[in-house]
Amino acid sequence: MVRSFRTGLVLAVAAAASPGIARAQTVDEIVAQNLKARGGIEKLKALNSTKITGDVEQQGAKIHQVIWAKRPNLMRRELDATPPPPAPNRATVPPVSGPVKVVVAFDGNMVWQINPMMGEGPQQITGPQADMTKSQAADFDSVLLDYKAKGHKIDLVGTEPIDGKPAYHLRIVTKNGLTQHYYLDVATGLEVRTSATVEQGGMKAEVATDLSNYQTVDGLTVPFAMRQSVNGNQIAQMTIAKWEMNVPMDDELFKMPARK
Repeated sequence: MVRSFRTGLVLAVAAAASPGIARAQTVDEIVAQNLKARGGIEKLKALNSTKITGDVEQQGAKIHQVIWAKRPNLMRRELDATPPPPAPNRATVPPVSGPVKVVVAFDGNMVWQINPMMGEGPQQITGPQADMTKSQAADFDSVLLDYKAKGHKIDLVGTEPIDGKPAYHLRIVTKNGLTQHYYLDVATGLEVRTSATVEQGGMKAEVATDLSNYQTVDGLTVPFAMRQSVNGNQIAQMTIAKWEMNVPMDDELFKMPARK
């Protein structure tokens, strides 16, 4: 963060010691701080595509993952995974054994997957899983960027500690009614946690993603570590090896292949 901001933060803390002097941050000021910390509005709007490569550790297994995203809302995720062995005394065995490639994508209209563990060939996905994928794809731009023009509503809930550091808690209700919670580090303005309630199998769960190890790539500040939890229990951790910005991508990459 620039020296002027650090100086301002010190002055704000000092002012807080004197009743009546400190002034609370507004939502727009907090959002502006975040966008500046991310690289600035101009840089964010100039971004047209990203490719993220990394490894996910989940239940003791390591899964290689590559994510392609393209403006306005195209997304493709590929995972190289190994199915778990059959449980003891299990009557059936997994449909495949050994390493498999799983693809989940959104072409702007339809969510689809290729998952040998769920059947042969590409298949359309509907329901909560599809809704979650669409929501992720729609966030190519930060949900905070031009949030008023997009029809989103943001409220400042307060300041809460995240991993021992104060963070602004923003409650975001998107135009389509999805509620998300963003926690922005008070000192840096960067996201340290996002969360939302999702429905799977007829049950609701609180899914949270913690973000850390921020680095600057092509003028944009991005996280290289993500930790995901469900109802407070960690289920996966992703270590990102590479962020690539404005990589040429054909729209065909996101379209479901024809079934053979």
